[in-house]
Formats: sequence, C-alpha cells, structure tokens
Amino acid sequence: MEKEDIKKRWREYTEELYKKDTQRIDENDGLTIELEPDILESEIKWALECIANNKAPGIDEIPAELFKILADDAVKILLAICQQIWKTQQWPKDWKRSIYIPIPKKGSAKE
Repeated sequence: MEKEDIKKRWREYTEELYKKDTQRIDENDGLTIELEPDILESEIKWALECIANNKAPGIDEIPAELFKILADDAVKILLAICQQIWKTQQWPKDWKRSIYIPIPKKGSAKE
C-alpha cells in the first residue's frame, strides 16, 4: 500500500470508530430531539482526576498538574468551554489537529 492509501484507511477507520448519532427525528412531526443532556460539573471533575501527572503538555503547553492545582476554578472554566462546544457543535481549530500514531498489537498489523 502506498503511504497515502494507508493514511486514508486510518482516517476512515477512526471516523467510523468515533461516529455517533446523537439526534433522532420524531416520525410523527419531523422534530429533532436531542438525546444527550448537558455536560455536568461532576464529569469535568472526574476527567481532571483521571489525568495522569508528569505527561507532556499539548499544543497549549498547559500541564495537567495546573488544572489540578486550580481545582474548582479550572472546573468552572473547563465546564464553560465544554458547554459552549457542546451547544454550538463547533470545536476550536487547534483541538481538531492531532497526530495519530497507530501502535499495532501482536498479530497481523494489516487488519
């Protein structure tokens, strides 16, 4: 396979993996009904607790430890950001960029 074919296949695979239908059309009147609730503060707290320390920061160069030190202040800020993204369905441009490095498990890496 050519390099571009491999990249294309990984893109297709990850798009399918993370594709999720979050809306349902009511058959009676055609209204769209949201199936998922708003993001909760407890979800943000849980996510921050799960972040490992001593990891390289992302493109924003903010280490995970800073969010943990800021505690409730960080939760409020992150909740506001996440709620805005959730409601507008618009991700910040930098959040859309990533480097995907597949690490094959034992066995055939061609599947």
